[in-house]
Amino acid sequence: MTAAFSNQKKLSLNIDAPLYSMLEKQAEESGVGLNDFIARLLTGAMDEWNDYCDTLRRLSDDGDRSRRVCLK
Repeated sequence: MTAAFSNQKKLSLNIDAPLYSMLEKQAEESGVGLNDFIARLLTGAMDEWNDYCDTLRRLSDDGDRSRRVCLK
């Protein structure tokens, strides 16, 4: 089981109490732990951001324009 965690890094977050409570409640309703829930949210957000950046690149006449917003 150690190999499954070899690519993971620890991250410390300071989250205000109302947001923490909301995340905790949604994680519980989803049937997953809070860490897994936050990891899924971050992964989904990054996937959507990458899709957005790819769309900007395809629509852009100037290839440098999208780089001002997207960090790829």
